[in-house]
Amino acid sequence: MAGEIIYADLRHPGDGFSSAEKRHAPALCPRWHGVVLKVSGLGHLILLVLVVVLSAWACAGCKLCPQDWQLHGDRCYRLSKETGNWNQGKKGCENQGSQLAMLRDKKEEEYIKNITGGRTQPVWIGLLSSHRKWRWVDNTSLNTKMFHTLPEVDEGCGTLKNKVLEVDICNAEHEWVCQKHPFQLSPSMVGGGEKCDSSV
Repeated sequence: MAGEIIYADLRHPGDGFSSAEKRHAPALCPRWHGVVLKVSGLGHLILLVLVVVLSAWACAGCKLCPQDWQLHGDRCYRLSKETGNWNQGKKGCENQGSQLAMLRDKKEEEYIKNITGGRTQPVWIGLLSSHRKWRWVDNTSLNTKMFHTLPEVDEGCGTLKNKVLEVDICNAEHEWVCQKHPFQLSPSMVGGGEKCDSSV
């Protein structure tokens, strides 16, 4: 008997099916199980689409400005509620993490005119004359090809009045316009009820 293999049938008495036959027998499930499975799959698909859309939206550049600031292009702007001389305006902007507005093009000049409400009173901008040279607060020169030439003065400060750059003594009292970079939302921050402003 050495080397012989013996097989045994281990059926229980009264058992009509083998264990192999039992494994292949179809299990009957209620019909609503299939409906729940399909609805669940559809829900997951909708959720996936929403995640992709929101991620693309956030990556496209959702920009937020602080309250009372207005978004235009890639900058936030705010007209002061108080008046003061040019240095007070400069300091007021710096205290809010910003600087006096610098005009880079005619559209920006037009926009600042709009946020001032078309007033006939001038507003301080970030333009200063020192030793007969006009410079912005970031120390760049005034582009005289884009904006008309201001008179050469030893000392003076720039204002914007009705879309026109003007010179005033720096101790005059005016409102001012500040500018700053907007807060950029990252994809992980989107969805918490944040509202994104669009560029004007």
